[in-house]
Amino acid sequence: MKILVVDDTPTNIDILFQTLEPEGCTLSVATNGEDALKLVPEIQPDLILLDIMMPGIDGFETCRRLKENSLTRNIPVVFLTAKNQTEDIVKGFSMGGVDYITKPFRHQEVCARINKHLELHKLRNELAEKNQSLLELVDTKNKLLGMASHDLRNPLTSIQGYSAFLLKKGNTLNEETRTDFTKIINTASGNMLTLVNDLLNLSVIESGQLSLNLNSGSLGSLIEERVHLYQYLAREKEIELKVTTQDTSELLFDEARIGQVLDNLLTNAIKFSPAGSVIDISSTTYNGCVRVSVKDEGPGIKNEELEKLFQPFEKLSSKATGGETGTGLGLAIAKKMIELHQGVLKVESSPGRGAKFSFELPINPSTFDP
Repeated sequence: MKILVVDDTPTNIDILFQTLEPEGCTLSVATNGEDALKLVPEIQPDLILLDIMMPGIDGFETCRRLKENSLTRNIPVVFLTAKNQTEDIVKGFSMGGVDYITKPFRHQEVCARINKHLELHKLRNELAEKNQSLLELVDTKNKLLGMASHDLRNPLTSIQGYSAFLLKKGNTLNEETRTDFTKIINTASGNMLTLVNDLLNLSVIESGQLSLNLNSGSLGSLIEERVHLYQYLAREKEIELKVTTQDTSELLFDEARIGQVLDNLLTNAIKFSPAGSVIDISSTTYNGCVRVSVKDEGPGIKNEELEKLFQPFEKLSSKATGGETGTGLGLAIAKKMIELHQGVLKVESSPGRGAKFSFELPINPSTFDP
């Protein structure tokens, strides 16, 4: 623990060093209030031992200024004083001090008081961190509720409206219209299922309960299989999928999870690619890793959006070329799944130059504890 001693008397400083260093404390020294005010923000001590009677500004004024500074106000201040008058003690507390130690120092009292305040300071910091985590969780929950209510309401409204129409007047519709209504219902329900699956995946990952089923296999074969699944969707938008893979039969990975990552990267590339463009999918090996890349010729990603790209619930300003929608969770889930494999997921992009998403997986990780 770091302690700043603010005292202009060498004897007092020596006694405190002899008392506290054996207790495992690291001490710094300032001999006046002005120096202390400069030093505290720099070293951020866990506790300040502050003499009251000093040249220049006294301990009371030094404490008052420390409590006015957002960088130093939460550091506990214990006054060192030969004064034991009630009004002086009350004034010290009113300035923001948490305790006082009277001179001459008594070893056991100094250690007991300081250890207790260091412990309290540590507990306060831990509580502040937990409160911040709770605030972030509440913010995530609010985003989740807002997104779920919006993204589920629209398809539910479509399903309810078209199904009600079919129930009431389905017999009066021609087969083409009934088929169109059925397709709309199927698409809307599929969008809802995608959202629910993404939310469940994110929840399982965040809770640390996602386990990997690791087996040696060919990532190249999985890529070709996944690309085949999306050939029809690409052709519908007049997009060409070009695949170049290397044999990686010895790679250790969870086929289902990496399949989800590939699905996300491929559907995103198709979603944002214009008609007549090409999407390049490749895999290469180097330096004990396999790198898989999906490069499109879409609108690219703004620089200010790159940092939040892999955050849950974030959606880009770029518009899908076919009016497709998304949950804003796919890339966040993909990144976490790659990290569970001890890999990395990266993006290279700039506006007007398309986007290239790549993930790297170790071929033979020395330690793998997913």
